[in-house]
Amino acid sequence: MSSYLVIARKWRPALFEEIVGQSHVTRTLKNAVSSGRIAHAYLFSGPRGVGKTTAARILAKSLNCVNGPTPTPCNACESCKGIASGSSVDVFEIDGASNTGVDNVRELRESVRYVPTQGKYKIYIIDEVHMLSTPAFNALLKTLEEPPPHAVFIFATTEVHKIPATILSRCQRFDFKRIPFKELQQHLKKIVTEEGIPFEEKAIFTVAREADGSLRDGQSLLEQVLAFAGGNLRETDVTEALGLMDRSVLYEISDAIIKNDGAACLNIIEKIYNFGYDLKRACGDLLEHIRDLTVVKVTGEATLLDLPDSELERLGAIAGGVGVERLHMLFSIISRGYEEVSRSSSPRYSFEMALLRAAHLDEIQPVGVLLERLEALKDMVGTAGVARTTPAPVSAKVYEARTPEAAYVVKEIRAEAQTDPEAQAAGGADGLLEYLRQKLRPLSDALGAAEVKVDGATVEVTVPADKQPVLKIKDKQIESVCSEYLKQPVRVRISAAAGGIPAADKKKETDPLVSDAIKMLGGRVIEDRRRTNV
Repeated sequence: MSSYLVIARKWRPALFEEIVGQSHVTRTLKNAVSSGRIAHAYLFSGPRGVGKTTAARILAKSLNCVNGPTPTPCNACESCKGIASGSSVDVFEIDGASNTGVDNVRELRESVRYVPTQGKYKIYIIDEVHMLSTPAFNALLKTLEEPPPHAVFIFATTEVHKIPATILSRCQRFDFKRIPFKELQQHLKKIVTEEGIPFEEKAIFTVAREADGSLRDGQSLLEQVLAFAGGNLRETDVTEALGLMDRSVLYEISDAIIKNDGAACLNIIEKIYNFGYDLKRACGDLLEHIRDLTVVKVTGEATLLDLPDSELERLGAIAGGVGVERLHMLFSIISRGYEEVSRSSSPRYSFEMALLRAAHLDEIQPVGVLLERLEALKDMVGTAGVARTTPAPVSAKVYEARTPEAAYVVKEIRAEAQTDPEAQAAGGADGLLEYLRQKLRPLSDALGAAEVKVDGATVEVTVPADKQPVLKIKDKQIESVCSEYLKQPVRVRISAAAGGIPAADKKKETDPLVSDAIKMLGGRVIEDRRRTNV
């Protein structure tokens, strides 16, 4: 009775061409073997399960194959079969984690002096080489400096930074990378297809996503799901077997946030909590989901996303109903929430509060809108010279909205001013005063506390007594500018206000400027800290 061979071993690559996602490494090794440029020491570094040890074995077969050295070992001769099964007398696979001592390396140094028995090279594959002790590395260093011509060392590690620089400098280093998602997905699909297993596309997608760039992890997860599901590979089986959260929950959360439905957010968290899913992982998944929404919103396409077509359509629909600025703020809020969930003793509460903050985000006005409102308020304060109860209309020529949201706010302000009779009456005088200040900049100081009243063809300018002589001298210039603004000949009278302008000095119970600020910025007075005894 033959024993069952798990997928990870059954589908282990036997040739360089079969290694997935590491073409930059396999091409170099094949060319080196073909040209005879064989180094005495190689270092393969990278994440787990991406092909480091597999590449080391294929390189060993290429060097010791009966047809070798060759970039394409036959996998049929005694040497190739022995290396594949781990029984070759000339290829030694050593676990660096369990052979860390200097005595182990001394034994290796003794054996390396003897010529190979069967093949052309004596090859030492040391996995997790970073686990060797410092004395062991020092003992190995002498052999690497002056190795015998028949010896080849292949080191594999996931933590290359722990290897001494003296060892690194004597090796040819190859950095293995995480396997790209689409290549990993295609390989898993190839496995289930050739195994004759019916599958759903989203099931393969979920397994590949959980593998996180590791082919070995992907094959192991696939094995686990198949054992759970039996004959078919369905998405529901994958999520249940691996204890994953259904990805549709992410879309439910984002939809509830965008619709400002805090109650729905809390109900979803309740469902996640009862399911027993890790809340930190759920928050991390949501963070990635918001990033995907932002990418779709900014680029208008989904080429940068590793998602199935069904999700891309739904992602685009959600992204169409929210602005980029709000997505940026959502990402910041959920990112901060992720940190809180990670270190909180009550992660559920932290997650709930983060979602509620995100759901009520629309109560926070975008900076562009506030800037436009501040500009409009500045215009009111600057043109009035005194406190008034009615805001001046915003000049469309001077104030241009920088964002669609700001344009809407400015439009509202203009419409309100146009429909207010008092605002219409004050609009001409206020606009004239601002025009005078712009055209007659040397007189802007004297006009700073002025009050203008237009009565037909007469313009009355009232200023503090100390400013009247300055303006009297320039009365003809002022008349000219007023006529230009009002598009008719006018006569200007400059008079002094007795004791100053009462409206500017007298503090009423409700300051009109404060009222204007509240109206423009949509706020409320919490506390008045102005000093009244100065």
